Amino acid sequence: MAPASAMPHSIRRPSRMKRLSWLLPCLLWLTTPTWADERLVKPPVSVTWISPEKYRDIRSATGGQKSFEKKVFEALTYYFQDAAEHYLQKGQTLEISVIDLDLAGDVRINTSGQRIRILTSISSPAISLNYKLLEGETIVKSDKVWLTDLNYQSSAAGLGHRSPLVYERIMIQRWIQKTFHQ
Repeated sequence: MAPASAMPHSIRRPSRMKRLSWLLPCLLWLTTPTWADERLVKPPVSVTWISPEKYRDIRSATGGQKSFEKKVFEALTYYFQDAAEHYLQKGQTLEISVIDLDLAGDVRINTSGQRIRILTSISSPAISLNYKLLEGETIVKSDKVWLTDLNYQSSAAGLGHRSPLVYERIMIQRWIQKTFHQ
């Protein structure tokens, strides 16, 4: 390749300084607070999973049990946080302790010997939990709740969704809205 000085001006490569001149404005733009930043901050919602080995149904149909449980807990924690984001007021915190979990469906072995989760009308999702809504150190609201959706298959809301735990997510969203809508 010819040295830069021998190249016509229109083909010359920009100097290293000129090539990096775009970096500073981009970094400043990325670090400048915007209204969208507030949406990334979740309200203070903590979810504690108490004795998951005793849960009614959190069996994995495929893959390792521990990694499946981790994914389930992460997804459901996110669903609690995401739903509460719309209803908690500034200064409020929500503490949730999950006592029991029964995922929608049952794990069964099909004719080829594979484990699969089958959704039936008698295998509705359910979550048993205790919660406390706090303002500072003061408990504003607390209760022990049994969430279940016996008609989960009748709802059009879950149809066609490929997101994990869609029926549990809908159940959580409805409970948060009903309990914390002001």
